[in-house]
Amino acid sequence: MIEGDTIAALSTPLGEGGIGIVRISGPKAIPLAEAIFHPSDRIPLSQVPTHTLHHGFVVSQARRIDEVLVSVMRAPRTYTREDVAEINCHGGFLATQAVLSVVLKQGARLAERGEFTKRAFLNGRISLDQAQAVVDIVKAKTKLGLEAAVEQLGGRFSNAISRIREQIGGLLAQIEVEIDFPDVEAETGVVTAPLTELANRVELLLAQAEQGRIVREGFTIAIIGRPNVGKSTLLNALLVEERAIVTPIPGTTRDTVEEEAAIGGIPVRLIDTAGLREPTDTLEEAGIERTNAAITRADLLLLVLDRSAPLDEQDHQVLQRAWKKPTLLVLNKSDLPAAIESTPSGPWKSVHGISAKLGSGVDRLSQAILELFLGGKVQSWGAIFLLNTWEQDLLGRAHGHLDQAITAARTASSPDIIAEELRSAYVVTGELQGVDVSEDVLDQIFARFCVGK
Repeated sequence: MIEGDTIAALSTPLGEGGIGIVRISGPKAIPLAEAIFHPSDRIPLSQVPTHTLHHGFVVSQARRIDEVLVSVMRAPRTYTREDVAEINCHGGFLATQAVLSVVLKQGARLAERGEFTKRAFLNGRISLDQAQAVVDIVKAKTKLGLEAAVEQLGGRFSNAISRIREQIGGLLAQIEVEIDFPDVEAETGVVTAPLTELANRVELLLAQAEQGRIVREGFTIAIIGRPNVGKSTLLNALLVEERAIVTPIPGTTRDTVEEEAAIGGIPVRLIDTAGLREPTDTLEEAGIERTNAAITRADLLLLVLDRSAPLDEQDHQVLQRAWKKPTLLVLNKSDLPAAIESTPSGPWKSVHGISAKLGSGVDRLSQAILELFLGGKVQSWGAIFLLNTWEQDLLGRAHGHLDQAITAARTASSPDIIAEELRSAYVVTGELQGVDVSEDVLDQIFARFCVGK
């Protein structure tokens, strides 16, 4: 166990609530809690069994601060693998802050962001990717994201990397036999097949990580078109609620309206925009500027036309614009007689006839969005990994080193070249496991956490 000072923090959100928890972890956690706690049964916390709960009062200068329940958990069977005491007090800003203040005055240090989980990692209870899964659980926006984070907390990714690293080490030992003992018969070419199998497994992890990135971060969709084609109605249909104001008056939307939704378990930010046309006043001009800004930051555009009306000059101007983002063409108002005889040509990924008002065709449009980003379906939570940019970069580097080793083996290059690439892959996969990770990297990772986690 890594020795350190004793830390404390509020582990529940600030504000009114039924309960607030002050968490204490470190070598003096239990003596510190004992010094401020008057138990109802008069048994000191130092004498109670581990993983037990005790009623009493937090007291400071002979004055009761709050009636509480104190949990006592002794190392190593705790979240941090240190002694831990948790004071369960009444919820509310003043009550929890009063108890935390007494704890800090007794000698604990206020924990830094993510420091409890960082100690769990440094003390070997969890791997680095499991530590990051903790914050993904807290910040999950969809059920799929939550399930994927919980699965990763169980160690699925770290176990996969551990097996890959172990096999890399075995192949490296095999190659080094040929380097150290040139008289021993060893064929460099025989490692080509296992190297290729390893590279394929790393490539699969990269694909699963990309899907995980989308599950965690989602993507942004801008709904665009001239005024009165049904953009706001489409937004409401995708949200399954009346969020945007809809009227038959062209130009109702003067500003962007942004809402978050989930499509197939993927978090999506939908942006309803002002109609694209020559502005009639300063207010509409500002709205169109915001539309252009939304287009710039969107990952996907839904270009909406009114299928029940002939294409006019405004439609042609929109259609002729050079869109630089993936675009789906949406022919709305399919519940009315068609006035557009042929589908306008353009760089559309696909074309969809819908009635946003009645909701028909909207499910097929949602499926097309998933098709564009995820090949038609979202993988199950057991087939994705929630990796950050740093981890994906390391995984890509490991794949690159394995590819170079394969090339060297196929061309009968010197065993030293193969060994060097395998050593590099071994080091990189070790970093993914948290081996020899720099303090700066750890600080960046745990800065994503809240103070009490």
